[in-house]
Amino acid sequence: MPPKIVKHIEHLFKKTLNLPFFLLLRKGDPSRIPIDPDGVKSVLFLRPDKLGDMIATIPAMHALKNKYPHIQVEVMASPRNKGMIENDPMIDRIHLYTKNVLKDWPTIMMLRRNRFDIVYDPICHDSTTGLLLTKLIGNKSRQVAARKLTLRRYYDYCRPYQPDGNDHNIDNGLLIFEALGIDPETVDPFLPVYIPDDSRSKADSFYAELPDDSKFLVGVNISAGSSTRSLSVEKYARIINMLAQVHDNFRFIIFCVMEHRSNAERLIEQCRADASMIPRNLSLLDVAAILNRLDMLISPDTSMVHIARLMKVPVVGLYSGHRRNFLFWRPYRQKHGAVVAKNIQNLYDIEPENVVDEFNKLYNNESIV
Repeated sequence: MPPKIVKHIEHLFKKTLNLPFFLLLRKGDPSRIPIDPDGVKSVLFLRPDKLGDMIATIPAMHALKNKYPHIQVEVMASPRNKGMIENDPMIDRIHLYTKNVLKDWPTIMMLRRNRFDIVYDPICHDSTTGLLLTKLIGNKSRQVAARKLTLRRYYDYCRPYQPDGNDHNIDNGLLIFEALGIDPETVDPFLPVYIPDDSRSKADSFYAELPDDSKFLVGVNISAGSSTRSLSVEKYARIINMLAQVHDNFRFIIFCVMEHRSNAERLIEQCRADASMIPRNLSLLDVAAILNRLDMLISPDTSMVHIARLMKVPVVGLYSGHRRNFLFWRPYRQKHGAVVAKNIQNLYDIEPENVVDEFNKLYNNESIV
């Protein structure tokens, strides 16, 4: 059975099981919107999910704190994404959601007693988890969500989810401002992850060891969540060699996770270019500090794409042919820079020439943010 059909059946089964729960819930009250931000003392962001989702919501958290310093910004995070905001001075408090009811129930009850002015669910689909946490924690709160479909009626404010829309996940996170009566398009979204001093020091040490700091720095990330989401070493080598043949002032920085270092070493051996690998045992924030100094990045669809774009680093992103996923996670606010495979399951039909062509469009586009 095709994966798409299996997913639809799974969602239908979950909805059937949860039907009694939905019947007991209070519907949202749109008359409570817009909310006067001057009267808001605290906001809880619900981000109990993946790493990329947290990164995409950081601009909204930072923008809210920048505009309204008096607001207490708190986040419910997951073990997978907590590290991205753990030392962030713009976040006042972090709470962990572990998916273990014995551990999470005391946390939920404590948060419920805090009586947040706003509980914000930025999960951009019909998430039972997001709705349940919103209702349990935000009993007296204004309940705000980014985009839902059938569940939007349970929130005081929620934009409808658009299965065929082209909304980016970062822009969806900024919809909290619409609930405050502010046009999200007037909010500066380029507010990246907070990089601590020790991570910046590691990046400084790495770049200090490279000769000739006048080179144009091109990052090439060869790691993704699975082999189907990246290209072969041979294809990356061809991309680098094709670019180096035209641009002799390029230096290539190879990014990879620890288990792919042997692949990175093979790649450097095949390169007829100035190429260096990032150091061992770096955290993602350490990697972000190195990313921050790049002139351009080539990467599969991973968190690195979104970290780089929020730092205004131009990105050539590699995507499978799943159109909705691509539109949701494409390189943020770029006209060029996306290479999309025809196959929805993998990137195997992306050729080096496709990547180099898109790189050149981006490289020659001086108006990019």
